[in-house]
Amino acid sequence: MRTAKAHPVAGWLRVEGRIYSATLDRILSDRDKQMLDDPSCSGLPPASRDWFWSVQLPRLVSDLKIREQVIERQAALAAMRQAIADQIRLQAGVLIEEQHQIDCEIALLEQVLM
Repeated sequence: MRTAKAHPVAGWLRVEGRIYSATLDRILSDRDKQMLDDPSCSGLPPASRDWFWSVQLPRLVSDLKIREQVIERQAALAAMRQAIADQIRLQAGVLIEEQHQIDCEIALLEQVLM
């Protein structure tokens, strides 16, 4: 890749200028179509996002450099997901302990009230 730019749909993906330009043209076309129905729309058109995931990216992964980036992204997302899962387990453990202490105190109060 000579000059790599961040892909307009997936900023983590670095692509050649020709791919960037073709993608941007597609996004602008999709935006123009979307604005006919909803003049107040903003952001990436859903049609562009769908096209990227279902058509463009599957074609692009035949390029080994793109494929490597997709694999790296997948690994990075898996690591982020695992870190979140670890945080959830840690926080859940703390909350479960707090809940247990509350249950114990409720049981003691119920005992006193009997």
